[in-house]
Amino acid sequence: MEKIKLPFVNPKLMGEMIRQQIRSALYYEQESTKVEIAQITGLTFPTVSKAIEEMKADGEVLLSGLRESSGGRRPQIYMLNAAHMSGLAVYLEKDCTIYTLLNYVGEVLLQDRLPGVLDEGPEALDRQMKVYLERYPLIRALTFGVPASVTNGQVFHIPSYEKFNGYDLKAAYESRYPLQVQIENDMNATVLGYHDQLDNNKSLSLVYLYFGMNGPGAGIMVNGKLVRGNTFFAGEVFYLPLGQQNFGEVIQELTDRSNEKRDDAKLIDAMSRLVAIFTATLNPDIFIFCSINLSEQELEEVRSRSAIYVPEAHLPALIIRDWQQDYIHGLKQMTIRTMLGTGVE
Repeated sequence: MEKIKLPFVNPKLMGEMIRQQIRSALYYEQESTKVEIAQITGLTFPTVSKAIEEMKADGEVLLSGLRESSGGRRPQIYMLNAAHMSGLAVYLEKDCTIYTLLNYVGEVLLQDRLPGVLDEGPEALDRQMKVYLERYPLIRALTFGVPASVTNGQVFHIPSYEKFNGYDLKAAYESRYPLQVQIENDMNATVLGYHDQLDNNKSLSLVYLYFGMNGPGAGIMVNGKLVRGNTFFAGEVFYLPLGQQNFGEVIQELTDRSNEKRDDAKLIDAMSRLVAIFTATLNPDIFIFCSINLSEQELEEVRSRSAIYVPEAHLPALIIRDWQQDYIHGLKQMTIRTMLGTGVE
């Protein structure tokens, strides 16, 4: 009989995994007793008790009060220390850079809108970042959202912003500051942001389309899991062939405000064909458009036109959302998960 090889678990790593579960429980419940945390996490009471005392000694957890009791000692209530550390979510777009500072329980401490830095390059970003990192030394988690494909923290395929092409944002900041940094494609962060706000079934398949300032892109989730693809190129719908052009060229031509021959019917048809393509390949539950790209009336036209290309019974629900709101929410949630040590879906 072949000997079964069990994985070795470093005791320090095991301790951190326990802390992660406790942090998550306290984050979602806001405050809990040791018994309640044990029930939520499935950890034993002695394990929770020991970890809570260690976290309290480190300043990560605070005693917030006592629970009512029908008899005996009143159980102590614990909460995360909001001032334990901070996180910074950074939205990078052509026209602006939006900085959102969060405390340890995810509350927004400030949100600043500064000039865009993508045209100028990494040095311009450094100048802005330095102000925040020096002013708020408790920042430990940093999340960048970029209009580009990303692999292992390195930016690639970022049309029109060549100074950032090939730039390793993650290494640039982790090598100089005590930070845990993650970089995410803007549409991936956006679809994550929308998905996080779903109350019920989070195992849905979603497609979130945005025309963008440099061409269209999409965030894709299948059965609740983000799809990045083999070379982290998933969602680059710009390149989907559409007649003699690709989807991106058609959209840019039809949404050009200076184009006096803009053909709205052709624009509706292009979007309808895209819906049909995703319906036939991924069969998503919901297809999301951005409010700045499409009106409610146009959405109805897309819905009707899509039914020409695929059977209507298989079409996803078509909805309109505030893209920037979902994008920033996604970046915030990624930052919070980094602080809690729970990672990104």
